Amino acid sequence: MKHDATLLERFEGWFVAPIDKLKELPEGDGAFIAMSVGLFLCERFYRTKTSTHEGQGGDLAFRAEAAADLGVSPDTFEVFWKVFRHGIQHQGMPKEISLQNPERHFRWDITSHADGTPKIIQCDATHFMVEVNPWKFCDSMIQKFRDEPEILDKAESHAFGYSRSH
Repeated sequence: MKHDATLLERFEGWFVAPIDKLKELPEGDGAFIAMSVGLFLCERFYRTKTSTHEGQGGDLAFRAEAAADLGVSPDTFEVFWKVFRHGIQHQGMPKEISLQNPERHFRWDITSHADGTPKIIQCDATHFMVEVNPWKFCDSMIQKFRDEPEILDKAESHAFGYSRSH
């Protein structure tokens, strides 16, 4: 990467090009990596939009903005975030969660038949599935940065670095 590359050029090289290479793998392979990239890009995008980096402004504004922009309820986003983001970013795999009042148990499903927006599907009275297509989710997060590249300038506490090597 050239030292004088724009932020968008660095974004394309550091995130988009590797995701495009992963898409060359057999179907299904690389999906958790794509989801991981989509999740941290989601967090970066909405935290930058809401100025909630590094403990500033709390999580409520970030999560509310993400839910509204993705077209899901705040509760759906909260469950999605706990199942996918906390699971994948902490342990490399989505996690199952249980909530009380009322009692609800959530598992996860990644599938090529879903779209890039998380959905909660009720399986029975207390069991639910959180479904998303990781590739489409990741692509939608990439597109957000392409549509609003000025966001890359605003993420000062996590600014893009410059490579010293050529």
